[in-house]
Amino acid sequence: MSEHLRHSCDNRDQQIAQLKAELERAYGIINELQREKTESQEHPIQTLQYSTGVVDAPVQKKVLDLPLESNPDLPLKNRSSKPPVKKVKRRRYKRQLSIKQVFQLLVLSTVSAVSFGLILYVGRGLTRLKSDPVIVPTPTQLISPTPESTLKLTPFHSPRRPSWAIAQSLPIPARLPKSDVSEIAYNIHTPPHFTSSHQLQTIVNEVVALASAQRFPKQSLSITLIDPKTGETAGYQPQKLKYPASVVKIFWMVALYAQIDKGLWASEQAFNPYISKMIEESNNEAASFILDEITETESVPTLRGEELRKWINKRLQVSRFFQQAGYKDIIISQKTFPISYLRANEPRSNDLRIQQILRQPSKPFRNLITTEHAARLLYEICYTKQAISEEASKKMCGWLKRDLNPSVWNTSTYMDFNPIRGFFGQSLANTGAHLYSKAGWTSRTRYEVALVETPDHRKSYILAIVGSDKAYARDESIFPKMSRLVYSRMISSSDTTHDPVAQGSSSHSIKQ
Repeated sequence: MSEHLRHSCDNRDQQIAQLKAELERAYGIINELQREKTESQEHPIQTLQYSTGVVDAPVQKKVLDLPLESNPDLPLKNRSSKPPVKKVKRRRYKRQLSIKQVFQLLVLSTVSAVSFGLILYVGRGLTRLKSDPVIVPTPTQLISPTPESTLKLTPFHSPRRPSWAIAQSLPIPARLPKSDVSEIAYNIHTPPHFTSSHQLQTIVNEVVALASAQRFPKQSLSITLIDPKTGETAGYQPQKLKYPASVVKIFWMVALYAQIDKGLWASEQAFNPYISKMIEESNNEAASFILDEITETESVPTLRGEELRKWINKRLQVSRFFQQAGYKDIIISQKTFPISYLRANEPRSNDLRIQQILRQPSKPFRNLITTEHAARLLYEICYTKQAISEEASKKMCGWLKRDLNPSVWNTSTYMDFNPIRGFFGQSLANTGAHLYSKAGWTSRTRYEVALVETPDHRKSYILAIVGSDKAYARDESIFPKMSRLVYSRMISSSDTTHDPVAQGSSSHSIKQ
């Protein structure tokens, strides 16, 4: 607090005290005048005497004591009646003077009250300045002095945010000026080259048979299995486009890190609370906020005409980001619902308009990916660490790490969405395995993609499974059973011919 500010506060206190005293005196005078007015109405003669200064002598005596020689030509009656006329005039003058004084005092009181209120208002502002700490930026908050850092690093608007973000006073990410999202491209332009494996296909076939044996519809099932150390793969309907549920959030995370890597945002840390909730807790509100930020769009207000056309083009950019990198026919431009802070249980406003405009007669517009898409992305993030950059891949894989300790996840208060119970990790809890995963679940879909690694890091695999039917969505045991089956078959494999880890190389270990 500066000396000048303290001096201002002291002056303010003195002015307030003086105004209070003046107001009290004014109120006292007004009360006294009101009392005199009341008395004058009840006792006019006494009031007249009090006002003229003649209290002890009656009016008649005062008149008789006047010298008669003052005007000898006047009759006695006229001479005796003249003084009362003067007194009446004097009394009227006194009454007029009192009313004028009352009016002046009322004006003075009004001005004083207004001044007092203004000083109190200013005083409160000074008090806030006096009580609030002065925030001095720490070195970590400062941005290196580049030509761009001198520009205004604020969002292009104040975006709608979840209530928990507002309650925690989370910072609003600031986009750097002259940043163009359309110029950002995924750094891996072509899919990895995997070879088909009879051994892996046998494992996949066993998983399909397990589902059929328990009366789950296999036509609603898709599977991709990859051995990243041998570059082999197998699958069941692996290229069939299906609704990904919350698995789509991995793709949004990669698109965000691509923008951060290209310097479109002033601070990566501003996004961390939202990434944490989107990936670790599968929070739809955090995902909604991130999708809005990376596409420069918002669900509301409803747009029309050219503004809506521009909005749709921006929202589709996140799909083009992956389509241009060989993720054929992928669509990831639609939010996941419900979203509480938008009061939307399903698409509405602009999110509904994009569905209506891009819908085809036999194909509604919605998020669609394949298990090959999901498995490939996890392979590029956590195994090759080539997604965006090695540093970015390590950070993203860290967000996907799951704690399989039952004391952590097997509780009623773990998370709103439990990514272990009812999914792959539940049956791996006692194996010591390392799990990096993202699960999705709706009333009609159960989806998960995961990289599983043995405790000794010698064996790993990537598994993506989706069951697009209510039967899979309602049953919490089928995915754990499938997961345990694949794990037991993969660790029992004795083929280490193409295993770099078994040959002494650890270049692709998933250790964080």
